[in-house]
Amino acid sequence: MIRVIIADDHSLFAESLQLMLQQDKDIVVEGIALNGNEAVNLCKKLLPDLILLDIKMPECNGIEAAKIINNICPNTKIAILTTFEDFENIVLSFVNGINGYILKDVKSNELVMAVKCISHGFQVIHGAAGRFLQEEFIRLSDNAEHQVQLIKDEDIEIIKYISDGKSNREIGKLMNYTEGTIKNRVSKLIELFGVKDRTQVVVYALKNSLI
Repeated sequence: MIRVIIADDHSLFAESLQLMLQQDKDIVVEGIALNGNEAVNLCKKLLPDLILLDIKMPECNGIEAAKIINNICPNTKIAILTTFEDFENIVLSFVNGINGYILKDVKSNELVMAVKCISHGFQVIHGAAGRFLQEEFIRLSDNAEHQVQLIKDEDIEIIKYISDGKSNREIGKLMNYTEGTIKNRVSKLIELFGVKDRTQVVVYALKNSLI
């Protein structure tokens, strides 16, 4: 039996998911959370096999919740179930330890299959999310190795903070720099790596084993 928790701030949608999943005899939904903090607390209490997390939730979003759950409940598989398929959310989700990224236009039988696959240790990246990742990794792999050699230790620290979802202001406070200084450092990294934004800086760093 696969024990599941659903976290989504739309209770009607969450309840519909519960009914959908429990049509399968191998899946039982043990709880529903309406925000990220509730999701974390339910995981602590119930230790489910898998949790389905929406990204946009109050109090604590799905990506932040995933990071916490990954630390406190290492045996719980984590899957994002969302309408958000932009590249930043995809990357930050995987950086923070998720096992699957599923879009809400998934068919019911596909969702059941995804839940079963993830619970058995497979990574699942649904639809356009998988294509985004593939295209970006191919593009980033073409950058020259000498760019990596120009990176300073403080740059690595900044990249790690970005991967944790920190804003430039938050990073500045942590590193005793102004927000403007961090913004300039991030801009230089974007230019150096030949990428489009701060999230792709993280992808490049992961691809080249910088973090």
